[in-house]
Amino acid sequence: LEDEIRRLSDEVHTDQLTQVANRRGLLAQFENERARVERGGAALAVGLLDIDNFKKLNDTLGHQTGDEALKFLARRVGEALRPSDTLARYGGEEFVVLLPETPVEEAQVVLTRLQRTLSAELFMHEGRQTFVTFSAGVTPWRPGEPLEATLQRADEALYEAKRTGKNRTCIA
Repeated sequence: LEDEIRRLSDEVHTDQLTQVANRRGLLAQFENERARVERGGAALAVGLLDIDNFKKLNDTLGHQTGDEALKFLARRVGEALRPSDTLARYGGEEFVVLLPETPVEEAQVVLTRLQRTLSAELFMHEGRQTFVTFSAGVTPWRPGEPLEATLQRADEALYEAKRTGKNRTCIA
């Protein structure tokens, strides 16, 4: 029974396609990090990632390829993050990263390194090669602030990254 409860809890908190946290899992992990920071922990950086040209990828190569690109990104980013970091699918082609004990400038460096790692590797699906890149916005979480407000700032920085050339990370 305990194993079944654990399995169901994992399902409720995990995105079925990418096997990373979903919104519910993100909120649960954010609450843990929020409590830690408020107890006197170090900074918490929050990043919002969006796959570049995802609609075009879906339209030209099909939705199955789009799904595989989402899984590819989640796998590569997840492998590159620390065990204490959280990667969550926020919706569509957007992902959130929680980077505990990370000042925002360092978080920008981390996300930029992830972008370079990802763009150095071709994504293959059904014999077709393509690059999968993402733009990102990153911001510090401010104690007492709701996650939605933090994500709004990260979203503004994300759109600045999109406007200024894509495959880059901007700070809010």
